[in-house]
Amino acid sequence: MAEDVRELLAIACRILAAEGHEHFQFGHASARETAGAERFWVKPATLGLGEVRPADLVLVDLDGNRLAGDGPLHTELPIHGEIYRRRPDVGAVVHTHPFHSAALAASSAAFRVVSQDSLPFAPEPARFDSALLIVTPDQGRAVAEALADGSVVLLRNHGIVVVGGSVEEATYLAVAFERGVRLQHAAAVLGEVREIDPAEREELGRQLGIGSERRAKAIFTYLHRALGPAGQD
Repeated sequence: MAEDVRELLAIACRILAAEGHEHFQFGHASARETAGAERFWVKPATLGLGEVRPADLVLVDLDGNRLAGDGPLHTELPIHGEIYRRRPDVGAVVHTHPFHSAALAASSAAFRVVSQDSLPFAPEPARFDSALLIVTPDQGRAVAEALADGSVVLLRNHGIVVVGGSVEEATYLAVAFERGVRLQHAAAVLGEVREIDPAEREELGRQLGIGSERRAKAIFTYLHRALGPAGQD
């Protein structure tokens, strides 16, 4: 498994692409340079998530000023900078437009806790009520405030922002959220949606190790292997 944060972040981008988060060259992920640092590596614009390699990443400060790397920067850097500023516990941020999660964000439907993948987000994710791109510090702060202490926020008619204490955790949670919403949609098509009983959620979460870094790293490692030889370099 890669140890350098740039390697981890590039792998995370390729995992996200393979797991339904690719949307042309849009969407981006970032990671603090080191724990607690006010600098972060971020995917450049123009490349799709599935194309990212460590050398492509750009290092910026919390205000979005370039410190290293040559790639063009996404306009939505305030999502990352303002979350890192507000949340010292966050080590990585993912902003993508996965199909089913974006559909949920564009609807009045409630998030339903229907699967093991849904458990980390119970009872429901936060919501940000604007479809505009997040291109100013004020907008970034508003997204960070909507996220609060949670791990995911739905951006109306737009996509999702997912955070974690590490690259592995943020990636796992982003993949799990889309899987949970996809299963919720399938369940609704088949019949009445039956959620996991709230009385069982805590115990089931304990059984599964929900919230543990060990679980996040194990799933990330599996998802990396699942990319196959073409996704390993």
